[in-house]
Amino acid sequence: MAPSKRSIVGEHFKKTSDKCVICQICKREFKSHGNTTNLKEHLKRIHPAHITPVLNNEEELDLNLSNPSTSFSNNSNNIQQTEPCFLSAPKRCRQLKLYGSTEGNNLTDEVKNSIYESLIKTIVTDYQPISLVENSGFLEYSKKLQPLYKVPSRKTLTTKLLPNEYNKIVIILKKMLENVASLSITTDIWTSDNNIAYLTVTRHFIFDDHLYSPVLATREMRESHTGVNIANLLSDILNKWGIKDKIVTIVSDNGSNIKNTINVHLCKHHHPCVAHTLNLSINEAIMSNNDFQDVLKKCRTLVGHFKHIIQDVSTRWNSSVHMLDGLVQIKALLSAAMTYLPRAPDLLTALDWELITDCLPILKPFDVMTVELSGETYPTLSSVIPLVRGLQHMLKSIITNTTAGNALQKIVIDVFGRRLGILECDKIVAKSTFLDPRFKKAGFGLIENANNTEKLLTEEIFYILNNKHQDDTCSVPIDVESNVLWKQFDTKVSQVRSTLYTGITASLIIRQYLEMPYLNRKQSPLDFWKKNKNIFPELYMLQIKYLSVPATSVSLERVFSKAGLITNDRRNRLYPKNLDFIIFLNRNTNIEF
Repeated sequence: MAPSKRSIVGEHFKKTSDKCVICQICKREFKSHGNTTNLKEHLKRIHPAHITPVLNNEEELDLNLSNPSTSFSNNSNNIQQTEPCFLSAPKRCRQLKLYGSTEGNNLTDEVKNSIYESLIKTIVTDYQPISLVENSGFLEYSKKLQPLYKVPSRKTLTTKLLPNEYNKIVIILKKMLENVASLSITTDIWTSDNNIAYLTVTRHFIFDDHLYSPVLATREMRESHTGVNIANLLSDILNKWGIKDKIVTIVSDNGSNIKNTINVHLCKHHHPCVAHTLNLSINEAIMSNNDFQDVLKKCRTLVGHFKHIIQDVSTRWNSSVHMLDGLVQIKALLSAAMTYLPRAPDLLTALDWELITDCLPILKPFDVMTVELSGETYPTLSSVIPLVRGLQHMLKSIITNTTAGNALQKIVIDVFGRRLGILECDKIVAKSTFLDPRFKKAGFGLIENANNTEKLLTEEIFYILNNKHQDDTCSVPIDVESNVLWKQFDTKVSQVRSTLYTGITASLIIRQYLEMPYLNRKQSPLDFWKKNKNIFPELYMLQIKYLSVPATSVSLERVFSKAGLITNDRRNRLYPKNLDFIIFLNRNTNIEF
């Protein structure tokens, strides 16, 4: 004999005594003398989602709008409680309508698509594993929220939903890039926890007076990391997006293979990541100072013993600064605690503390500069030259009290000037600084470098105006009846007039720009150009080209850090294509055209 179907009351209420039952959903207790009418009314009005699946097997629920509240006897205080009725639809539209369902007890396409989008957003925003849709806890939770919703399978998610969402953003970005004449990219190779190498590319451009830094692609790098192989993979990505001819510069670290890729095989301008160069500069200075290295080792031993103090990371020099700064802040507490610990490591001596306090003012400004140049929502390359000059001035003004501190100061000044001082002569960096209304010529350390940059920009404006003049000339019909004897002369005069006009105009544009007041350093240069695009249309075009270039490739480092959350033990079988989808959507979901 087939087992009888369990009633609604029996499924959602549990008997606690002879005269009392408790609701398993909200844990409210009710009196019951064998009559279940009040219990059914409680389910209808307060928990309609839990009785929706059995509507076809049980009695049809009557929504009596003339009685908007029902009284239930509460066991704890024996008083009447009023529970509101939130079902204000006619009898024909029952609880199913609350979930966006159709008459056939199914969700509408609009509701299902909305839930699918939220599911994808949950996975890509929080970097949840794709296998989430197979987890029993998640399935139960989804059923509680929406009984009529069927969670898609893992296969549906990876073959349909993720690609569809990816393609939507691709279409938006391609439409934006059609209206962008110049952009820059950053690229680097990273390795996942399961030892798979990936090449990630980000692009940086100004569109509608806003700076964008979306991820372009993340591809598996199967071949050896030679310049040729990297160039082939990178070219494939750039050609897919149709942006290879729009690239102003490519930002990356100083690795010889990536530099070979950019300069030799792609024939593009290479801009070294300033943050990476700062890291090399400080590491070189620290490695040449044995006294400071000895103190660092002692500090690491202390931090390793207490664990809760900020620890440094060997690959990031600024983490050592944070560690030393943290120790200085708790110096008194640390010294007191060490006297009561029998197995504590050696305490820092007075000379050690003096060396730390002597060296911290030398190293801290580098950390501040790294943070300043690592932003993604504002122009950063234009700030490089003034920040370099400001840091050089600060380093020279620091007064040291120890031999090790004095030695560190000298080597830092020397290394910093050698590695970063030359950026003032870099054409792209210099043009970016000149076109930033906060800096103009004042941002340069040497006036001759500022003057050379002015000449370069004047020539570029001349080129823009000359092309525009030629286009206008070509559109003018030729007078066939003109005397052929004057043809050579007229052509010569026209060329001279064109050259003089564009040359004078280019110089006047630059002069007029320089005579305008400097923009406040805390204001956005993009807002300035938005307001003055009609006054300086040629300079507006150039600032789009140069202010969009990032000073660092830190945006890639952030991608790598997040990507490590995906390629862990729970996701070690994630296909590279799905990884590309997830990283792309994580970084680009909020982009709107």
